[in-house]
Amino acid sequence: MRVKGSVWVFILAIAIVFTIAMVGNIRAAGDSKESEEKTVEGSEGAQGLDLMIISNDVYEKDRKGPVTFSHRKHAKDYGISCWDCHHVYEDGVNTWSPWEGAEKCSECHDPDEKMDEAVKLQTAYHINCKNCHKTMAGEKKKTGPYRKCLTCHQKK
Repeated sequence: MRVKGSVWVFILAIAIVFTIAMVGNIRAAGDSKESEEKTVEGSEGAQGLDLMIISNDVYEKDRKGPVTFSHRKHAKDYGISCWDCHHVYEDGVNTWSPWEGAEKCSECHDPDEKMDEAVKLQTAYHINCKNCHKTMAGEKKKTGPYRKCLTCHQKK
């Protein structure tokens, strides 16, 4: 079977992205526990770390506690692509790429009001997170909680 050159370029690009992601995970796993905890605390998008704390420090009143999120669990266990959550839209197309890094969600999603086409921050999290878990549960797939606030949000 003969494969066209463009297919090989695509395969090579995927292999490079995978290698970069794995090197970042290995480096993060090798970091000391102390520096990992220091970096994760209050962080919404620390690069190269598996676990991150999605805090509510952008809100005037913190009604719910923070959410701990695992990139590795979502990618490995659930098969979620980076592009399912991370996005930069230009002309209706998601042009975000992992090598550009990731902005905090609150950079585009204001906690208090809708901005242009961007929904409020809590709505964005609930659309991406809660609805994804609900859809997976409906498909009888392994997933996290989506019904009760404190199954994701930690008690304050």
